[in-house]
Amino acid sequence: MKHKIMAFLSITISMLLFCLPAMAKETHPEPIISKIMNTKQAILKSAKDPSSSKFIFLAFWDFDGTILKGDCSEGLDSNGTISYKGLAELAINSGYSSIYPPKGGADKFWKDYRHMEQDIGKWLAYPFIPQMLYGAKLSDIHKLSEKYFSKVLSDYYFISSIQILKALEKDGVECHVISASADVFLDAAAPTLGLDVSRFHGIEVRIKDGRLTRELVYPVTYSDGKREKLMSIVKEIARQHPDKQVIVLAAFGNSYGTDGPFMKYVATQTLPTGHPVAVMINGGNSPTVYRDLFVKVEQSETVGKH
Repeated sequence: MKHKIMAFLSITISMLLFCLPAMAKETHPEPIISKIMNTKQAILKSAKDPSSSKFIFLAFWDFDGTILKGDCSEGLDSNGTISYKGLAELAINSGYSSIYPPKGGADKFWKDYRHMEQDIGKWLAYPFIPQMLYGAKLSDIHKLSEKYFSKVLSDYYFISSIQILKALEKDGVECHVISASADVFLDAAAPTLGLDVSRFHGIEVRIKDGRLTRELVYPVTYSDGKREKLMSIVKEIARQHPDKQVIVLAAFGNSYGTDGPFMKYVATQTLPTGHPVAVMINGGNSPTVYRDLFVKVEQSETVGKH
């Protein structure tokens, strides 16, 4: 009965998200959608066989700060006010960490995590989140994440990102998500966005006998690892569909450090005709290496009233 209720909630949220008004107050979605769709149509028109069944068109998205305002693993802190806690802390509080106890463990985790992130590197900090949950049942983490996405996190999705994603999917462009958040958290976002869970890729650890281990699955989906993951996804899709041409039309991210490499890879492709689109959301000024490569936009409106 519990699973039926969760399934109903996920379907309801997905329907609400995909029934949003065609235009948000933010004006950048329509030009971006049009540019991507025009490129797709130009490719079809220029092909020897213009049938859309001969192509697979893709778009790749970061998740935290790109689709979701804030971070599903770390939470959202707005000027010292916590809008929502992250799933890392919730998992610790629920007793799913073998390192940090439910009582007081979250404070110790944050101290360790920030030390790794700021003094050593994000390459160590981000994988530590699923690693510190080693021994936990995968099913328990999934249940916790599904409930939190359906009741809390989906309310913080950017309206403009949802509008673009919805339009791309409707017009036959498959959207895939590559995130530096823990894959065991991220997978729960799939039903709230109306996408198949196979299109969601976060930082993974090996699962043994239904429980998380500390062993990482490579590539780690952070920075250059995101580009490697994108390339492997495209290669696998092409292998499964040897009679079709796989084309990446667009990329979306919010961080030059975390998302820059995979976005640059997409932006600098040579397509059969036209140009790919890479959109940097709330990313600020471009480092020299990425100058003039990305469409830069600002957005803040969310599905919920925040």
